[in-house]
Order: sequence, then C-alpha cells, then structure tokens
Amino acid sequence: MDRPAHLVVGLLKKPHGIKGEALIHPVTDEPEAVFVEGRVLAVLERDGRATGREVRIERARAYHRAWLVKFEGMESREPVEELREGFLGLRSEEARRLEPGEFYHHELVGLRVETVEGAPVGTVAEIVEAPQGPLLSVTGEGGRQHLIPFVGRVVARVDRDAGVVVIAPPAGLLEV
Repeated sequence: MDRPAHLVVGLLKKPHGIKGEALIHPVTDEPEAVFVEGRVLAVLERDGRATGREVRIERARAYHRAWLVKFEGMESREPVEELREGFLGLRSEEARRLEPGEFYHHELVGLRVETVEGAPVGTVAEIVEAPQGPLLSVTGEGGRQHLIPFVGRVVARVDRDAGVVVIAPPAGLLEV
C-alpha cells in the first residue's frame, strides 16, 4: 500500500479568542509530540488531499480534550476562521515508526475482513473513533454495515501483506 504524503493529525474546529489561537481536535495518539513549537503542518482537504498551504506552530497547549494552537502569522480570528473544519496533516516521513501491532488508519481501510474460521465478513470502509475506542466500519454483502471493535479480544490479527483483518467476533456481533 502506498504511503500517503501526509497523515491527518488534527481537525481545526474553530478560532479560540481574538488573538489567532485555534481549537484543534487531535486525531493522533501523541498530540504532545505533534503539536510542538516550530512544527510545520499541511492544510488538507476533507478527503485528505493537500491544499498546498502550510502552517507553522508558534505555540501549543493541551486544553481539556483538545489543543489550543497559535500559528505563526495569524494574529486574529479571521485567518484561523478560513481554516475552520479543515484537517491538518503531518508529513509521513516525520511520523514515528510504528511498533508491531500498531497501525495507521489508512493502512486498515480497504482490507478485507474474515472470521478466524475463514468466513468473509466484508471490507473495511473507514475507522470510526468512538469514546470506547476505534471501530472498524465494515461493508459486507449486500451493503450491510458492521461495526467491529478494534480490540485484541475481537481482532485476532491484521496481515498487511495478505490484505486481511481476521476477527473472532463474539456471539451476535455480526447479526446486529
């Protein structure tokens, strides 16, 4: 699978205050390593494509479950407002190497899903971030949708090379 040029690390929700700060919802497990002074992030379209615009972090701090980020050159609400609801991306080559058993979302989308017995379930359409943890949104036969918790007791293994996610679904999960 080709590695994308940028990995989505945050969603710029809105301006915060009047001095150019932005409220960012992180889309990374390590926001404290991403939202650091001097980091350059790409502004991405909703589909993940780069717009060609970049922003440099002047300062950042955790704020409840979000982050408040001040970008260089943005001294008021207006330039931040232009980026509202836009994604921010980290250059792929700047991302840390993953440990065994860790995955980026883009690596899972498109993989086929089957049970440990080999029964086909469908294809991973997207990853849904839920309060209890990530869910694989799987499109099955006839367009049927399944939400599969991405946890060790359900996901037996992910084989990137074979392009498959093998699950051991608890009774009734695939009938819901």
